[in-house]
Amino acid sequence: MATQRIVVGYDGSPDARKAARWALDEAQRTDATVELLYAYEWPSYVPAAAMMPAAAVYPDADTDDAVGEMLGQALETASATHPGVRLCTRVEHGTAAVALAQRSAEASLVVVGGPRHSPVRALLGSTSASVGAHARCPVVVVRGEPRDTAPVVAGVDDSPAAGLVLGFAFEQAAMRGVPLRAVHAWPVPAGRDMLSDVNLCAVAAERDRLRSVVDFWRGRFPRVPVTSEILVGGPGEVLAEAAAGAQLVVAGARARRALRVALRPSIGRHLLHRARCSIALIHGAR
Repeated sequence: MATQRIVVGYDGSPDARKAARWALDEAQRTDATVELLYAYEWPSYVPAAAMMPAAAVYPDADTDDAVGEMLGQALETASATHPGVRLCTRVEHGTAAVALAQRSAEASLVVVGGPRHSPVRALLGSTSASVGAHARCPVVVVRGEPRDTAPVVAGVDDSPAAGLVLGFAFEQAAMRGVPLRAVHAWPVPAGRDMLSDVNLCAVAAERDRLRSVVDFWRGRFPRVPVTSEILVGGPGEVLAEAAAGAQLVVAGARARRALRVALRPSIGRHLLHRARCSIALIHGAR
């Protein structure tokens, strides 16, 4: 556990400070190291005349000093509020999404702040959505001010990541001493009566499948109160509604091509757009 590293995207904003507090609380429970990562891309100057030689313009000393002062203040505050947590900082010259995705290869968790998406952000994308799609470790997008007793919600589907999603959710619920709610979405096939024999048999099969995977993890975390349920509807809508009142919702994340994202948003993007609580996106490859 001592070798675990939690990387936090930090720019000094209120959302970033909230993400840092979440990561520090997590590190206090798991004995992990917290790395505050600040990334910025400095534009280079391109002259109008191509024949004119010109060097790229890099940040000046004042900019570097301001970044160092901001990170120093963050370290000072973190040391006061979480004195037992190991801390470090890192500065990357590049976009935040790329820097965080690269650092995720050496991290156990990446944490970013994220307000609810506006329609413009949903169209153009955001740092949290990009990191969630391309990171190589779990990503937590921190938002809201949940109650400490609020449950953890896990979205369980038929993908290979379902076991990892439940494992992460059980671990989070166990550390917080709160219940876990495992949810599986079942969309009704078009043209069928909801109460037809075929549908009732299909729901029963889905319920047995969900119970089996939940029971496996229940054996490893016997003290976590857990409920499992099948809810009718699309996965994104069902999980976003189930997350109401939760302190954390956990779902699988999949890297998706730009065209597919535009035509059919993933469950993770749906949660980023609608969920009011913190979101954990788990990759099946890890």
